[in-house]
Amino acid sequence: MKNGIIYIAFKFVLDNLRHLTLVEWFKQLGKIINPKPNDADYKNAFSRTSVDIFIILKWCFILIITRSCWTNNFLTVVVWYLLLTNIYSYFYYHIWTDEALNTEEFEKDRIRRRFVNLIIAVGYSDLCFAYLYKLPYKLDFEWSDKSITFTKSLWYSVSNSLAANYEAVKPLTDFANNVSMTQLIITFIFIAIILGKSIPQTNSNS
Repeated sequence: MKNGIIYIAFKFVLDNLRHLTLVEWFKQLGKIINPKPNDADYKNAFSRTSVDIFIILKWCFILIITRSCWTNNFLTVVVWYLLLTNIYSYFYYHIWTDEALNTEEFEKDRIRRRFVNLIIAVGYSDLCFAYLYKLPYKLDFEWSDKSITFTKSLWYSVSNSLAANYEAVKPLTDFANNVSMTQLIITFIFIAIILGKSIPQTNSNS
């Protein structure tokens, strides 16, 4: 109990939440189809490829439902799930795990991948909020010229994540303000905390 009850409970929750994320299932699938499970290079390659496939699929999903203007309670829950697991997965695998904390042997390519993944994660977060603003929560916002477009919702999402004003879209209700503030908090976590932690010292020999 040297680390206290709170830390132990927090660590237990974080370590076990990953089993509820789709990306973890994709990684397990990669391990199953890996032809050389005892080869470390193959293992890493299949794991990364599985994650990349999942990222591509979830981007395609949000783009398709946004473009097709599909919205219902189930899709809204799915989008929130993908949005929240997006930030959890980045935090867990890039900040929390023992491998992520051991930065002494980081290679340059690994650090570059971290920055690429950070950009992708932030971009996906903004895209998910753009969907929420445009479709399920559109009546909670005021739209210029009474026209609700993906361009406006995307620009509002991006500007809101940067704490900037975008006059074409404005929150009308407390719920709209709460959703917008949630996006701002998530972006703050990405940019202010995770980005600062994502700059380890590289191995000079790499």
